[in-house]
Amino acid sequence: MSLSIETFRTSEVSKRFGFYYDKAMTHPIAVERNGAVGVVMLPAAEYERLARLDHIALAPEELSEAAFNAIAKAQPAADPDGSNTLLD
Repeated sequence: MSLSIETFRTSEVSKRFGFYYDKAMTHPIAVERNGAVGVVMLPAAEYERLARLDHIALAPEELSEAAFNAIAKAQPAADPDGSNTLLD
């Protein structure tokens, strides 16, 4: 899956930084140097939100053996809230 993001050269951004700053406040923009995107500009609040999400998930190797085994052995409840009857 490829995300579409507006890309601008560093030379453009450096000449009109205020313009691109304002643009990045509404949606992320990529900054390209020597043909490769190296930086994405986005609002600080969005960066902070993404940084918090990064700390929520754990890789399997970060789990204790007991937690990993509990997840591996977990079974879903048949219909805990009766919502499956809505599908009939």
